[in-house]
Amino acid sequence: MISKHFSWRTAWKVARWWLAALVISAFFDVFFPDIKKQMSWGWRVTIVFVEFLSVLLFVFDAIKFIRKMDELQRLLTLTIFLFAVSATLIFFLLWECLDREKFFYHVFGISPDGTIGWGICSVAHVNMLFGGFYGVGFLIFNRRYK
Repeated sequence: MISKHFSWRTAWKVARWWLAALVISAFFDVFFPDIKKQMSWGWRVTIVFVEFLSVLLFVFDAIKFIRKMDELQRLLTLTIFLFAVSATLIFFLLWECLDREKFFYHVFGISPDGTIGWGICSVAHVNMLFGGFYGVGFLIFNRRYK
């Protein structure tokens, strides 16, 4: 997936806010949710706003990056982004519907955090799924436009 034209510097400039949102959400929502629960309401809301502000800044950086591309590369990237966003949305809708019907509880039992629900509703989960679906979309659509 990494070609000879890949630049770590450009990747960092485009995806730095995506990585920031991933790290913040992973720390507070996945690895240490008890720390976040003990914080005051104001701090918890601030953390949520910082996560989503980071995602919004990532979108603006990605838009700037895409505007600098030539027409074929822009079409390929926009197609992959559309695929990744759609696949992530469909995956989360399916997951939530199955979780609401207690599918995962009946198949796997109680979740690791000791509750019945197997919800995956953090920004870290969305970022990881989006990145995975972007990679799958790149493999699918890159062959189409060669």
